[in-house]
Amino acid sequence: MKTTKKLLGVLLSFIMLLSITTGCSSQNTVGNSKKVKELTFCESWNFDGGFSVFQEPLMANGTFGLLYYIPNFYETLINYENGNFVPGLAEKWDVGKDNMTYTFKLKKDIKFSDGEELTAEVVKKNFENVGKNLETYNGAFGLTSTLIEKITVVDKYTVSVKLSSPYYGALNDFTLPLPMGIMSPNAFNADGTLSEKIKNATMGTGPYMYNGQKDNDTYTFVKNPNYNRKNVDVESFKIKIIPDNDSKLLALRNKEVDLILGTNNLSYDSYNSLQKDKSFAGKTSDTVIQTRYIGINTDTSPFDDVSVRKAINYAIDTKSLRKNILGDIEKEAPSILDKNLPYCNVDTESYSYSEQTAKDLLEKAGWKDQDGDGIREKDGTKLSVNISCSSDQAMLKDISEAVASDLKKVGFEVKTSSSETMNHYKNISEGKYQLAIGITYNIPMDPYKLVSSFSKNPVMDNMTSKALTSMKNSDELIRSLNTMTDKKEIQNVYNTIINGLHDDAALVPISRTVGMTVYNADKITDYKFHYQPDYLDVSNIRTK
Repeated sequence: MKTTKKLLGVLLSFIMLLSITTGCSSQNTVGNSKKVKELTFCESWNFDGGFSVFQEPLMANGTFGLLYYIPNFYETLINYENGNFVPGLAEKWDVGKDNMTYTFKLKKDIKFSDGEELTAEVVKKNFENVGKNLETYNGAFGLTSTLIEKITVVDKYTVSVKLSSPYYGALNDFTLPLPMGIMSPNAFNADGTLSEKIKNATMGTGPYMYNGQKDNDTYTFVKNPNYNRKNVDVESFKIKIIPDNDSKLLALRNKEVDLILGTNNLSYDSYNSLQKDKSFAGKTSDTVIQTRYIGINTDTSPFDDVSVRKAINYAIDTKSLRKNILGDIEKEAPSILDKNLPYCNVDTESYSYSEQTAKDLLEKAGWKDQDGDGIREKDGTKLSVNISCSSDQAMLKDISEAVASDLKKVGFEVKTSSSETMNHYKNISEGKYQLAIGITYNIPMDPYKLVSSFSKNPVMDNMTSKALTSMKNSDELIRSLNTMTDKKEIQNVYNTIINGLHDDAALVPISRTVGMTVYNADKITDYKFHYQPDYLDVSNIRTK
């Protein structure tokens, strides 16, 4: 099987901001009678990178927010909702007996925003040019795109995709809009490279489109005239670039924007405060997006001792942390992999908070406070640790300080540090950390992408590669997992991996993130979260 090595930017792209803010509603008169509902949203980054679904990881997160708006413009052949695969642009699909051939029957009479028709030839053009345009980043958003061997047009509305080997996560990857969203054939040059047109226009089948309208720092998006598969309230919307989150909050309070989505645009304190104001309404998603965790570097002493790692797990009061820092909004995380994810409903014992258990483990491991200063020592060495995090969010620093406080109670000497995001993950990639705050990928990429990242050779993610530190055959298991087709065999491997994660105690689960939004109740009646709650789906906004 082909293996795609994940670059530093890939991890960064899933730990950095995953959120969108939306805005104010107004009524504009068209002609003499018809009124058009228009909203103004705000975003941290501009769209200078263009509107292609072939985005490099750093561009998807580091320079603009197309990723989080993408459902408005582009659709995939199938969708992932509530743990199930449901029709998207394909009305049905079939997996061949070889478990390598996927045949999709497309819906008919679907047109792109530029008027081109969706056909099997168009799908073929999209899929066969993923690797050419993503190059070294091919596979960053799912392994399947690296396995495409042959694409066959069966008839006008039927396309067959043959992979080079079976992959148990293939259907899941077909739901990822990056890079599996389908673009118009006009998005490509004759040689399969991207056309200049895609830099200034969306070319998808979704409910909205961008056609180059920009006024200073504000982009205008309008309804796709060729879209008729869902009734939408919002006829057009604007996105104003507002990099500073305090300014976004002020704009919301001033009714200049009407909706903020995501923890990176709105603090939990602000969310809870706005909930008390009758002018605003808020909600959180039932769907879990990611898991926050603390990664322990098992290559460094004393963290190569499982007793010390287990003591850290017991010492951290995650319930208090969720209440005091995460606003009681993020959910309990008994394990790294949420039980609601495919293959992850596996019972393991929990490292429930117990200061005394942590102390007992350290005592038995030989770490004792010899001089009464509150810091344990062993063989003349202090039990010392540094907790590092990215400096892009104050919340991460607060989590570090809370964890530091808990570890001090059981006898650790603790320091905390933060650095610019790129430098932070550079240090992690080079193994220059002891404890570090991390976050998993997101649905629907988990559990497939996360489990792959447990690999020790090649190392895809230096922090999660420590997760199965004592499991000698972990790489062999992970590689065999990718090509398995029998669900019982797959489940057996997951049972082994999940129990191994618990026993090695190298990743300490902190909380489960969820979607979060607050909106102007005078203009918006409701917002239904997209099945990936980080994505802003404008068609799910209901206005008054």
